[in-house]
Amino acid sequence: MCLKWTVIETGCEFNDKESAAYMDIFSHTFLFSVAIASVTLLSACEESNRDYLQGYVEGEFVYVSAESAGRIGTIFVKRGQQISAGDKLAALDDDIQQKQHEIVNKTLNSEISLLNNLEKGARQAELDILIAQISQAKQDAKIAKSKLTKYEKLREKGYVSDFELEQAQADNHLKQQRIAELSSQLKNKQQPSRSDEIAAQKAKMEASRLQVEKSQLEMRRRQIFSPVAAEVYDIIHHDGEVVSAGTPILSLLPPESVKIRFFVPHAKLARVSVGSLVRVKVDGAPSLIDAKVQFISPKAEYAPPVIFSSSQKERLVFMVEATTLQPQEPIRLGLPVEVML
Repeated sequence: MCLKWTVIETGCEFNDKESAAYMDIFSHTFLFSVAIASVTLLSACEESNRDYLQGYVEGEFVYVSAESAGRIGTIFVKRGQQISAGDKLAALDDDIQQKQHEIVNKTLNSEISLLNNLEKGARQAELDILIAQISQAKQDAKIAKSKLTKYEKLREKGYVSDFELEQAQADNHLKQQRIAELSSQLKNKQQPSRSDEIAAQKAKMEASRLQVEKSQLEMRRRQIFSPVAAEVYDIIHHDGEVVSAGTPILSLLPPESVKIRFFVPHAKLARVSVGSLVRVKVDGAPSLIDAKVQFISPKAEYAPPVIFSSSQKERLVFMVEATTLQPQEPIRLGLPVEVML
């Protein structure tokens, strides 16, 4: 049986062989048109996707360590805790430092007492003894003077010899000298010590005071405080562990240290500058986030294969870092992002 196909538009009639050939040509033409349209659509989609640059969330940590070696006594914070600048994070054992502080503090008190004693002069009991001795010396001098006067009159009458008169004169002179000596000692005792002795003692006291301050500083260095407001990201060493000076004990993540790191192809680098704004789509976030470019690497590098497809591995890109502008929930590190210039 011979089938006939009628094409209304042309008004032509075909038999079964002719119609089969025609349908084969038509199907190939249709499939080719669909393929061209698909390629065009994919190219448009790929071109559209190129406006979004791939990246991830990165953070710069603050590693907190002790300035001196020792055993960790107490960790006062927990992972994930929000802290303020100046909060106490940890403390090392300070038993030895406490004893040293007691020693230097007592030494300082002793030096202060000695300086006060030098500035005041002799004690009142010593002064009272000298005053009594001066009073006795004056009484003795009065007697010696009276004896000398009597001997001088008797010598005129010849009742005493020249030798006896000379002895009376010498005794009177000694008694007067004794009064002068004791009076000088009293005056000296009432005065503070010599200026050079006081200056030397002040220097000793100042040295002791510096030792106390040094001891206090060493004790404070056993306490570890947060330098910034941040989140406690990790606790590296725990209570009872011995650490050396400079060994990190905790790691902190300040909110301003969370950055969006992405890679810009060389062809689009002119569209990015420090201070320019970009929009960031974080995986799982409900809306786009505004961010400000803070750093553009001066060195080109090959596109990381983790970020770009295999067809883009050989392209040179520049690493760019941006920080978010509006306050929001903390962005978790490592999340993939898409950045729109």
